[in-house]
Amino acid sequence: MAFLTAGESVERMASYCRVEQLLFGLFGQWATDVELPVAKLALVSAADHSAWRAKRWFEMLPTAPPGPDALLTLTSVEREAFGLIADLVGKSQGARMVVAYEELLPGLQAAMAAHLERTTAVADAPVRRLLNISLTDVSNDLAEGIGPMGLVMSSAEERAAAERVGAELAVAKAGITYIFGV
Repeated sequence: MAFLTAGESVERMASYCRVEQLLFGLFGQWATDVELPVAKLALVSAADHSAWRAKRWFEMLPTAPPGPDALLTLTSVEREAFGLIADLVGKSQGARMVVAYEELLPGLQAAMAAHLERTTAVADAPVRRLLNISLTDVSNDLAEGIGPMGLVMSSAEERAAAERVGAELAVAKAGITYIFGV
């Protein structure tokens, strides 16, 4: 496996920042509509952690002109993917929980783990540190969300909605580049 160039590493960090900002908004919005308090808290916690990580990734971006803000314009793939996700889940609480805890957070985790494998201790020490912190954070969010997800999925209606969304996302993944770049 080849190591990342500085430019490739910066693009990944900018992507994490953009995606984490989107996750913050999405999870926060979903939390307002989820009825089960423990599920609401899991989503709020995941949203808060996404916001914290987005800020850390932003701080890692180069400040030389044109500056870090120039790297934060959403790509068409990110816009399409998050738009599709919002459309597919609709108002289904179960689908929201499944997408959050079986698709989005694991996808982010896989991308960060793959990035970590392509870094070196000498050249990428700050990036490696933030990747390790982020991986632990995402792992904790996943562990905290699995139980509440199961509780939300207790009705046949929620399970059916989640299965439908999962099937549609599987088809969509074949048509668009996966947003985490793995």
